[in-house]
Amino acid sequence: MDDALYDEFGNYIGPELDSDEQEEEDSEAEESGGEDGGAEETEEEAEEREARRHADGMNKNLSLIAEEEMDVDTTGSVVLAEDRKYYPTAMEVYGESVETLVMDEDAQPLEQPIIKPVKAKKFEVGFKEGSMNSNVSTDFLLALMSNPVLVRNVALVGHLHHGKTLFMDMLVEQTHEMKTLDPNSEKHLRYTDTRIDEQERQISIKAMPMSLVLEDSNKKSFLCNIMDTPGHVNFSDEMTAALRLADGAVLVVDAVEGVMVFIPSLLLQL
Repeated sequence: MDDALYDEFGNYIGPELDSDEQEEEDSEAEESGGEDGGAEETEEEAEEREARRHADGMNKNLSLIAEEEMDVDTTGSVVLAEDRKYYPTAMEVYGESVETLVMDEDAQPLEQPIIKPVKAKKFEVGFKEGSMNSNVSTDFLLALMSNPVLVRNVALVGHLHHGKTLFMDMLVEQTHEMKTLDPNSEKHLRYTDTRIDEQERQISIKAMPMSLVLEDSNKKSFLCNIMDTPGHVNFSDEMTAALRLADGAVLVVDAVEGVMVFIPSLLLQL
């Protein structure tokens, strides 16, 4: 090995050498010339030469792709995966005049699903079947319903928080085998307040009818369709509709507050 052709690090510094591709082309030209001085090549030789050239082109393309996928920049330094730039920034795409907000991390907690499940909104408070048993049988109740003479339609009316719903709970407790007072919270069940917002606000919003079998002083049974009406002035239309359907009304007045301003206008509808 000639030392003048290499530097102290072993790099070749001599004259430029012919590349392998040039040598292959020269060899192909010599082969195409033939021993007979320029005889035409056969079809098999032409196909073989074309296949070899195609394979060389494929290898060159693969080498270029491999060089592009390498994590090495133009200066030859290694680029880490987190520092490599795969896509243009928002500033490069939209320009400086557009304000962009980029979230580097997902701020959504793991407990919260990506797609929230559909929630079925519930407006009514449900009661378990068989949670209340009436003191009379169903056949007896149907017999009373078939006789209009023994049917009474009554509306409970009064001011707000004067005890209409509580009075209704007392009638339910008297005619059914159940307790309307919760011993733990010491609050009544408010059986006719079937809406969730009514239970939360402790106020009646809708008029709620309920059929009860009540006896008079002579122990004669009557089917009473009692309608518990709201006492708030904003829901007076419910009370008015109940009075149009009722045969009579029961006026409930608080003994402490007495007759309120709303009561005279209510009596005019009776």
